[in-house]
Amino acid sequence: MNRRIRIGLIAEGEAELGASIPYIKPEDGGKIIARENEGALHTLIRRELENPGFPDCDFIQRHPSFKEKQKFTLRTGHSILDPQYLAQIVILWKPEEVDMILIVVDADDKLDQRKIDLEQAVNKIRDNHLDINEKPISDRSAGGLAIRNLETWLLADTQTVATILGVELPPLENLEDLDNTKDILENAIAKSTYLSEDTSNQRSLEIRWNLGKQIDLAIIKTVCPNGYAAFTQSLLVATKAVMIR
Repeated sequence: MNRRIRIGLIAEGEAELGASIPYIKPEDGGKIIARENEGALHTLIRRELENPGFPDCDFIQRHPSFKEKQKFTLRTGHSILDPQYLAQIVILWKPEEVDMILIVVDADDKLDQRKIDLEQAVNKIRDNHLDINEKPISDRSAGGLAIRNLETWLLADTQTVATILGVELPPLENLEDLDNTKDILENAIAKSTYLSEDTSNQRSLEIRWNLGKQIDLAIIKTVCPNGYAAFTQSLLVATKAVMIR
């Protein structure tokens, strides 16, 4: 492939998707998301593809569903797992717009149920991701479960996070078993003077984005084997399928 890989990414909200998540105009659906509007999850995925030498990627904005057009907002939270909603969103992407479709959700405190929901969601994506002949594409999608949330992944490289933010973090062990990682990161950001000149509500998103650029990917895989490492394995399998098609 002599061009960038085009990825349709479905995730819960601003922490993952940055400034790309607010309401989008229908005419912007299917277009490349400007890099300055990406979020921490976009960055982690791009870095994971760069490491084994895959081409660079672009993330493609989803088309708003009929209800999203009416409400002037995109659906967020774990409700993105709804099969009917996913079918509408995925089928709106034209074959030439996306090579691969990914979905990432937080497990929160419902790990077993979220695993079931995510498996069903990935199957629904595969049923509705169609090629130019309107045949389902079964091997160019992947799902990720952040255990318990994206903040767990961002905190995994604790030393780098503490250094960037210039704060002390509490001892963090067995991160995937903790239910307060979101609070830990938010408290660290509140105490930090990093990017303190930004007084807007975008500061927290910008910090998450910068952490995603600098934290050690190998450490995240080691600390979050059931969530992050499993997702990246599925991501690479789907990417290889894109490259050989």
